Amino acid sequence: MSTLSRSTLAENGGAAPGWDAELQQVARALPGVLDGLRASYAELAERAARVERELADANRERRELAERLHAADKLSALGTMAAGIAHEIRNPLNGVRGFAELLAARELHATDISDERARRWAERIVEGVCEVDAIIDNLLSFGSPEKLRLEIVDAHELLTGAARLVATSSAGTVPAMKVPAITVRAAAPPFRADRIKLRQAVRNLLENALEAQAASPAPRVEAELVREQDELVLRVADAGPGVPDELQTRILDPFFTTHADGTGLGLALVSVIARLHGGSVQCAPRRSALGGALFVLRIPFQPADRPAASPQTHRH
Repeated sequence: MSTLSRSTLAENGGAAPGWDAELQQVARALPGVLDGLRASYAELAERAARVERELADANRERRELAERLHAADKLSALGTMAAGIAHEIRNPLNGVRGFAELLAARELHATDISDERARRWAERIVEGVCEVDAIIDNLLSFGSPEKLRLEIVDAHELLTGAARLVATSSAGTVPAMKVPAITVRAAAPPFRADRIKLRQAVRNLLENALEAQAASPAPRVEAELVREQDELVLRVADAGPGVPDELQTRILDPFFTTHADGTGLGLALVSVIARLHGGSVQCAPRRSALGGALFVLRIPFQPADRPAASPQTHRH
């Protein structure tokens, strides 16, 4: 260092000329720089959180799509199997039914106790054949193409009609059916749908709700059909034991049942009918207001005054 520089430093107390001013400028600018860094960090953190949420949503959608494809594959295989065996089963089944009906008709005016017993047995055979035939129909509906026959549906008639059929068929198997166990509420305007298929879906949900309370002295079921924006929402609640968490994802699978005498087709068929209408059905993760299970079916709302679209062919 030169002599001049040494003297200049000595005269300025050991600091170079202008250093204090520069340091002061840096000190004044530093808070703004720090604020800018903090803002950039917060923006990057927000972007990272948004990307993480988007990835989580994408993964969830991927899992749901994989589950739907897996379910569709199972239903397709089931339909192929059902179509292959239905003809072979129905041929001998129709023969059994025909002979049983002839026997029941011959013994219609029976007076002897043994003849009366034979008539009752023949009737039971016919009932059993009809039940097996209905199971075959349900099996075929899983895998074969279906067409919706759209017509104007009255929400109140849909619910009351299904409830009446269920109450009649369950009178001998569900305790306390002599008291009104099914309460329905319809708060939806007339709409277009396949009335027969939709009534079957409602009936299956009501029957499932009653079967869950087979041991109860006072079974209770509540069903409501309402319009929520662009959807029709059917909720069926019961006072049964509910559906355990570990069974939530399996309860709609074909052949899966928690009832000793169940076929596991009722709820699976509800799922098929919902998808045919462009909707879905699920067992709600929460308990119903009655304390038991809550099933929710959603389908797009088609106003009754809208011209009916051509029925579409759907594959499950």
